[in-house]
Amino acid sequence: MHLTIYAADYDNHSVHRVELSGSNAVSKWSVGRYPAGLTVDSAKNVIVVIACECQLQKFTTHGTLLQTIQLQTDIECPIQVVELFSGQFVISHRGPHHRACLLDVKGAVVRSYGGTPGSDLTTMNYPAGLAVDKHGNILVADQFNNRLLVLDRSLTSAREMSVSVDGGLKGPYSLWYDKSRGRLYIGEWSE
Repeated sequence: MHLTIYAADYDNHSVHRVELSGSNAVSKWSVGRYPAGLTVDSAKNVIVVIACECQLQKFTTHGTLLQTIQLQTDIECPIQVVELFSGQFVISHRGPHHRACLLDVKGAVVRSYGGTPGSDLTTMNYPAGLAVDKHGNILVADQFNNRLLVLDRSLTSAREMSVSVDGGLKGPYSLWYDKSRGRLYIGEWSE
């Protein structure tokens, strides 16, 4: 089985590609300023969130730039992106708005969930990591509320996901859903 992982290097404006099968070869390529998160889309391209330039950059798996998508002007400080089964993308961002937004192929917001930072089920406070579960629901790491939200695929309703962790979640920041095993991995960032 051929396994490769990709990591966004925020401070060095690059993406690292690591082969986990055989050679353990490592390569990297330059991207825009401050890559905050990335995903691999259904076409096996690497989509990188460029935080300071409010854009997405699409690369081949070996670092050739294929496309730059400028995000809509009301999206500030994008954090993470995931691809939905429909081929559209959801992005998390903060700024005056703390939202998860469904984007069209040109980076325009089709629909959003959230708004002014808050802690009820209609708001978020620093949405960060995103994942899509086997049912097409969007999982959001709501970092400063120390919780995970499950948004329906239309981004119209949410519920809090129950997570059994000793002491509770502390600043959930990154998510990865392993569809083959039905497992959710959560990275925390707390001080």
